[in-house]
Amino acid sequence: MNVMKVVAADGLSFAVPIDMVVKIMEHFRRRGRVMRPWLGLKMLDLNPMIISQLKERDRKFPDVDKGVLVPMVVPGSPGDLAGFRANDIVISFDGKPVKSIKEIVNIMGDKVGVPFRVVVVRRGNKYVNLTVVSEEAQV
Repeated sequence: MNVMKVVAADGLSFAVPIDMVVKIMEHFRRRGRVMRPWLGLKMLDLNPMIISQLKERDRKFPDVDKGVLVPMVVPGSPGDLAGFRANDIVISFDGKPVKSIKEIVNIMGDKVGVPFRVVVVRRGNKYVNLTVVSEEAQV
């Protein structure tokens, strides 16, 4: 579904995938609004270059080749209550290995109030199992 066309750029437009539009419409039909889950985690996709730079700065940076870095946890958020710490690396979300924020968002979908099992790796290669319960995002 086209949502915007750039007049000055011949043929350039922006679109929303139709499956996303269908989900949004279903939310409106069932609830009268769109519900989005929120964990209170700032996240960053890791790639080999970022991992290399982080390992240069900190020798105890975990030995990972992929995952999602959590550089910040919002105080009092579901992530904070679940035990997330700044600099945790999410490697598994709801039993599935993850390497991008998009994968986490897809797994969460529109599940608000649902517990998710998460495996994180901390400094010194310490693996920790957490359970986080999503809240509805306040937009």
